[in-house]
Amino acid sequence: MLQPVLVSFRDQTTGRIHDLLADEGLACAQSQNILSYFAGALLNYKEEGVEFFPSIVLCNSIDEFLKTFPGSVSHQIGSAPFQPESGPQILKDCAPLSGPNWYIFIERPDEDDILRYGIFTYFRLPTAIPLHEAVTIDPDQFSVLIRKASTNTIDVRGSKGSLLTLIFSTVREQVVSSEDISQFAERCCKAVNEENIHEEFLRYFSRLLEASLTSCHGTILACGEELNIADIEEMQDAVEVAPKINFFEAFSQFKTGETAESILTLQRCEDLLNGFLKCDGIILFDASGCISAYRVFFRPTKVEGEDAPKIVGGARRRAFEGLKGLIGKNLDSVLFRSQDGQTLFCGEDA
Repeated sequence: MLQPVLVSFRDQTTGRIHDLLADEGLACAQSQNILSYFAGALLNYKEEGVEFFPSIVLCNSIDEFLKTFPGSVSHQIGSAPFQPESGPQILKDCAPLSGPNWYIFIERPDEDDILRYGIFTYFRLPTAIPLHEAVTIDPDQFSVLIRKASTNTIDVRGSKGSLLTLIFSTVREQVVSSEDISQFAERCCKAVNEENIHEEFLRYFSRLLEASLTSCHGTILACGEELNIADIEEMQDAVEVAPKINFFEAFSQFKTGETAESILTLQRCEDLLNGFLKCDGIILFDASGCISAYRVFFRPTKVEGEDAPKIVGGARRRAFEGLKGLIGKNLDSVLFRSQDGQTLFCGEDA
């Protein structure tokens, strides 16, 4: 009797992680195995029905790793044998404590074969680069960051710059690119005229959108100058924000004084954006770095006929295709993000 051929994602994942660790100068089967465990576990990790998106850093010494991070604080939560079977306990203890500003660390053992794990944070100014970029600051200090990048995607990045993107899907997916997000961010900053901080604000705003979209479950963002929703027949049920959420004003105040109050003001704007992303509908931006409305729903005014192009996808994708018809009239650009991480940009003259 012929034996069945078994193909698993784990087999390919383990092999690819082995190659990444080799490129990072580490030959360690236990490190390979525990990272392989997290690659699968982070896809849909929940506690009490709440999904978490922890970023995990595997390193030789958390104290050495954090030397290049200003204002860093770490707390050891526990210790466990250096093996994949310890992964569930690490996540159970630390995942609920993780978030936008707290991360999980795992310290590789020296001789006792006991790893130590916990959480850490560092002083993150609005202009600071995100952790998945900061992990490469010191290539001589071994570290590997593993995180969930989208619904079906896990990113593994080493301090020497090695990057592995694992897609757990049988469907051919587009690799998520930052280019579409950057193009949309540029349209949202087009009317910002202060040249001395325009480029710095654009970098900040692009990184903010990318980080926020990574943890959302799909959305549509639209941008237009001097938008009046009441004049747009296709846009209904909008919740207008008054006053607007003015990211540029908050960022400008931060750059002027870098006070605790200005940092808190900017963080509150970021929190509201993340809250809006949890709501159904479209989020509207203007060209001055402001959010003007959310929970906006697209209602086509024309009934599709037999000759209308067939759109593959759900309601959000159909809304995106319909919004394209408003570009150049009411809108300047539209950004689509699907639940599985696919990102599409459409803009005037793009």
